[in-house]
Amino acid sequence: MKLFITGITGYIGAVLAEHLVAQGVEVYGLVRTDEQAAGIQSKNVHPIVGDMSNISALLEGVTRTDGVIHTAIAHTADSEALDTLAVATMLKAMEGSDNPFIYTSGTLIYNDTNQHTVNEESPLQPLPFLEWKAQQELTVLQAAQRRIRTIVIRPSLVYGLGGGLVKGSIQLARHLQAANYIGDGHNAWSTIHVEDLADLYAKAVASAAAGSLFNAASREMVTMQQLMAAISRITGLEKRLQSWTLEEATHILGPFAWASSINQRISGLKAEQQLNWKSGNHSILQDIEFGSYPAAQ
Repeated sequence: MKLFITGITGYIGAVLAEHLVAQGVEVYGLVRTDEQAAGIQSKNVHPIVGDMSNISALLEGVTRTDGVIHTAIAHTADSEALDTLAVATMLKAMEGSDNPFIYTSGTLIYNDTNQHTVNEESPLQPLPFLEWKAQQELTVLQAAQRRIRTIVIRPSLVYGLGGGLVKGSIQLARHLQAANYIGDGHNAWSTIHVEDLADLYAKAVASAAAGSLFNAASREMVTMQQLMAAISRITGLEKRLQSWTLEEATHILGPFAWASSINQRISGLKAEQQLNWKSGNHSILQDIEFGSYPAAQ
């Protein structure tokens, strides 16, 4: 099988590519530079040079493969426009193929789950700046009517292999010389190890039905206070583990402060039941203190 991955040099995309190559999949990846192209070639991945605004590169990825996994996101002001263009372009090219197209969304479109654990049937309450993401999900799922095996995956807090949001939180704690959580820090997030997420993508490609939607979450949840306490210990900031207000956090973190203040209690049982998938025994707190994160410092 041949698969095209956007965002292949990103945190999720790079691990996914390695996972698929190990399974014997012929992987093609969208990269922005010749240097990135050389980097993925060394990992047995075929590069296609371009970005999400490059229609010819996107079409090449579609036509040369048997399916698409879209993990890319532009961290720019025009991210919505770029994502909308890229998805529309690839879906149009895939009409009538019955090939898989997986769209990567995120659980933040649920907004604050409070003390409830939500699933794929739960209503969405995206803040205005995330409404477009919910609309993209709908566009992708409806494209199943055009004979494309469309699938949406919503990862929760992705961690592991020394990367992701946890890496950023460690760097911020070192910069501030404090490990801060918002309020009492009792708000909890569901988690997913990046290798388990890669396995979920692979299983979805293999067997998910057209128009499927899956949350990507293990059965482990961690409070923000627990998360920052673990980070305080590996950074030597145990005495600087402290609360700050949402306003103080917003001054430093911008919109991400809101995400750090809410609950994200997510069920991944649907994927377990329908795709014969399960998360491994990776604990986020163990990984932070004794696993990949100390090794990456």
